[in-house]
Amino acid sequence: MSSNYEKIAYVWNEPKEKVIVPDRCQYKKVTPELESTFKEMISQVVVNSLDREDKEHLTHESHRELVDKVFHVDDEYFQYEKEWWELAYYQGELVGMIQPVAFKGCENNGLLEGTIHYIGVKPEYRGKGLINDLLLRATRVLQDIGVWRIFADTDVENIPMRNAFVKVGYEKNK
Repeated sequence: MSSNYEKIAYVWNEPKEKVIVPDRCQYKKVTPELESTFKEMISQVVVNSLDREDKEHLTHESHRELVDKVFHVDDEYFQYEKEWWELAYYQGELVGMIQPVAFKGCENNGLLEGTIHYIGVKPEYRGKGLINDLLLRATRVLQDIGVWRIFADTDVENIPMRNAFVKVGYEKNK
């Protein structure tokens, strides 16, 4: 999918102190038993995405195709372990997901360059600041695997995601 929509890029440069992830949410790693739940969470997040590119490519017929595209990360450009991916629970309810990955061929001094392939909160749980928690969690996962930087972007019109990047300490990429 090539985007005709303007994106804004953010970077997190290491080394930094390990981020502290608030304990409002509990996280479960995506094991083979949870893959279908993870796909369902992608489905719920993407249907009401604030990203215009997702909206443009989302039709009733393409919905499952888009979910599969998010789930099946392009191995040509990214490396990952599914254990890096997590489901987020808030007050016992499944509310969101994180999907951190690393770019292939962008290592620096033995460290990976990370990115957040997909992240989201179910629409009914938006507005509670949970995206900040999930972004901190994804950042921490990438810190723990060893990154020299995290490079991520979002649609310029996705104000909640832009605000989350700034709030947790990412800087606009110049």
